[in-house]
Parts: sequence; C-alpha cells; structure tokens
Amino acid sequence: MTMYSSEELRDVLSAVPAPSLVGVGDNVLDCYVHEDLAYPGGNALNVAVYSRLFFGGDAGFVGIMGDDRFAAHLQGVLDEIGVDRSRVRHAHGANGMAFVELDDDGDRVFVGSNRGGVQAELRLRMTEADTEYLAGYSRVHTSVYSSLEAELPTIAERGTAISFDYSDDAAGDVVRATAQHVDVGFFSGGGFTESEVDALATFALDCGMTSVVITLGSRGARVFEAGTTHTGRVVSVEAVDALGAGDAFITGFLAARASGADVARSLEVASTTGALACTLRGAFGYPVRGGDDARAQLLRRYRKA
Repeated sequence: MTMYSSEELRDVLSAVPAPSLVGVGDNVLDCYVHEDLAYPGGNALNVAVYSRLFFGGDAGFVGIMGDDRFAAHLQGVLDEIGVDRSRVRHAHGANGMAFVELDDDGDRVFVGSNRGGVQAELRLRMTEADTEYLAGYSRVHTSVYSSLEAELPTIAERGTAISFDYSDDAAGDVVRATAQHVDVGFFSGGGFTESEVDALATFALDCGMTSVVITLGSRGARVFEAGTTHTGRVVSVEAVDALGAGDAFITGFLAARASGADVARSLEVASTTGALACTLRGAFGYPVRGGDDARAQLLRRYRKA
C-alpha cells in the first residue's frame, strides 16, 4: 500500500478550484486531557476551516460562541485562517467543549463534554440578514449537532445548496424531515454491515436526498445516487491524529463536486483531504492551553478513562 506525504496530498488538492462554503452550527474546543491542550473543532466549523486551509476557498462560519477565553481563542483562529465570522452570535457563558483521552490501546476517544456550553440552551434562528448572508455562498453545510433542522426550508428557498452531516446519531425522523432540503447527506457507517449500508442509503434517497455518502472506516466510502453506487478507497498516510478526518473528507467531496467533478473524482479528492487532516494535531492544529478552567467544564462523562 502506497504511503503518501503531506506534500503529495497537497499537490493533488491544488488542482481543485477554490469552493464557496459557509458552515452553520456546531463549534467546540476539543480538550486533550492527556496533553492539557484544547484544539478548535466541531463539524460545521471544521468544514468551513478546511475549505479555507486546504483549498483557499471563500469560507464563513455562523454559530453561537461563549465569552470565555476559549471562545476568544476560537475567534482569533478563524480570523487568522481567513474564515468570516461576522454573523457569529456571542452569549455569556462557556463555549462548547469536548474532552478526549487515550484508551488502553493509545487511541483517542471522546470521554465527556460541557453539554455544549452556551449552545445547550440556545438555538440559531435565521434572520433575513442571515439568509441573505448565507445566499452569498454557493453552499451551506451543517450537522445533526447544530439544531438547524427547522431553518433548512428557509435557507433552501434562497437556492443555496445544503449539505448535512448526520454522523451516526441521527434518528430516522430527522433524516425524513430534512432530506428534501439536502442535496448531499453524509453518514458514518464504519460499524454497519453491507445490508445496513444499503438500507440506510435506500431510506435516505427515498426521503428525497440527492446524494448519500456513507463513510465506512477502513472500507473506504460509498456514494449512492439514483440508480448508481460508487466506492472510494482509503488514502494511506503517516497519521499524527485522525480526529478531523471525517470532516475533512466531507470538505474534499463538496469542493470537488462544486468544481464539476464526477463522483469517482470527488471520492478521490475526499479521501485525499481526509488523509491530509490526519497529518495535523487536533482537527487542524491551533491549540490553546487547557488548564483548570477547561477541566472544570467536564460536566458530563461518557465513559470511564
């Protein structure tokens, strides 16, 4: 199996035209407890950042942030990278935070959170100014963790393409309610059997989705559209951290499709982008010290360390 360097991966991506994308919804700091470092993250934010970092795209982010030092760090990182945040809301309280530890095999696992911080009690509501802002981009990307489902019809009415990451957490009712507004839906299916993958794709397409992309871990990824199925391979790289690989995969697929690439080429770009993200610490680097104020935010523990 060929192992690619980050320079080789970037060369592949350099041929992809810069996309226009705004991420809407979730943003967190991923706190690596064993390192006492917190890295910017969250699906909607990551996809916007990767669009800018890997493709030089026109990228924006809309979400709810707190007013603690972690939120300030996150805002500074977006400014440094060049992701517009002019429509971000600010609320008094802690920014969303997730906690990562090493398991017995040395793999990183999410072990807890602060229940979303200020995002737990608030929900984004799109104003006319917001929908006008979103319409300035070719694509809006959001996720099941962003609580934006009720706003999708309004966004779709402006003609902006919408992609949605359902991860492996979305209930069937969520898929059914959103699919007609989503042209590309992403699902995590690493633990699915082949029959479960096929059943999920059929369900999502029947609900009105145009393209269904299911990532399958070491088995690559599969794209389902009406009457067609395509399979993508994994691109091998000397991995440093796989935390943001799935979000980077999404970004690459969307960027390639926006350029007019067919599904096979889009899968190749997506796998390349996912591999490139694995060469970075955290989702895309830019850590800040965790400290006691980060550890105090571990309000909900998923599993024992």
